[in-house]
Amino acid sequence: MTRYAIDENRSELLATWETGYGSVAIRVASLAASIEPRQRLALAAELSGLSEALWRCYTHPASAADSLEINTEGWRREQTRNEFASVTAYIRKPSLPDSNGMMMVSYDPVEERAHRVGRCLHAAADADLTAAVVADVDAEVAAVEAAELGDLSGRSAQAVQLTRQAASPVQVAAADRILMNDPLGGEELFLELDPTSACVAAAHWLQAAADLAAEVSRGAAADVLLEADDIEALPHATPTALLELMEIGLSPTDVVTRMICDAMAIAEGEAPDIDELREKIEEAEEEAEQVRPGGAEAVGEIATIRLTTLDPLRPARDMLEDLLSGIRGCWLLYREYAVSSADPEDNVSDDELDDELKEAFRSEVRARAAADRYRLDLEDRK
Repeated sequence: MTRYAIDENRSELLATWETGYGSVAIRVASLAASIEPRQRLALAAELSGLSEALWRCYTHPASAADSLEINTEGWRREQTRNEFASVTAYIRKPSLPDSNGMMMVSYDPVEERAHRVGRCLHAAADADLTAAVVADVDAEVAAVEAAELGDLSGRSAQAVQLTRQAASPVQVAAADRILMNDPLGGEELFLELDPTSACVAAAHWLQAAADLAAEVSRGAAADVLLEADDIEALPHATPTALLELMEIGLSPTDVVTRMICDAMAIAEGEAPDIDELREKIEEAEEEAEQVRPGGAEAVGEIATIRLTTLDPLRPARDMLEDLLSGIRGCWLLYREYAVSSADPEDNVSDDELDDELKEAFRSEVRARAAADRYRLDLEDRK
């Protein structure tokens, strides 16, 4: 989201946002000396709040809700998204207190935030400032709309720092191309793409790498990262959970969005799956009983129960980091078994052997990912 700030030295209203490379700042408008410091800060705060409400429509699209029936969460999201067309009109003509001090307040976050910005501008009584703010809000709305379509260029680039409940096919396809170029790379995924969509592609490539590692180790694909963790410490919990869910038939998109939505709900103070929570508590109690007979006192010694393997404050980017580490873990296991079966009489240096094995790993993973590309639902299965 865009953060607005006041440059007191220059008496200017600024807009700033993060990208995958760093932060950007632009000047929105000059501020007249007649506008008091408190009024300036209030305007910056309300503009930041409006941006947050707009970008929440991107991170929490109506399509990701369970239902669009009237008065459901999906319906409310849809109503809020429909207010985009009226935002600047509310800013130009906001709800104001009547002669009795009464004022209409909207339950819709986008509409009400726009009215609040408008009330700040009404108090400032500066036509040039109002025009500049309206133009900037128009640009912000356009940035959200472009991000919804998978275009993360320009101002829309701030979406790379956000977690969205749904994936964009355009962005998934772009992430798939990056991993096709180098299955052991992927740094570009953090810089230019929506992380949720990048996770969908990365999950598909992790499955291909895990299938290959399982073949050479003669184990199960869902277990390869636990074994790789013995070679080098890896964040294996999330990738293993994804592999287990894909093993029972869920698509990369379903698995990624389910786990990310759960983490986002947890960040908002909700328990998304009561049955799963009960299971975690039961597992903790069983662990306590193993530590101390009876287990009653030992339960209190268990410090925490993790509700999600992801960081709830940045679930998509956290998942992406873990999935790329998971692909690397598959490579480590592949190399371990390949080196142990190599002919010691071959006159090949360790570095040369490593390069040969790495290229073989890339080639085989590419072939598997290409053969199973239908899992990404980007085109009709042939």
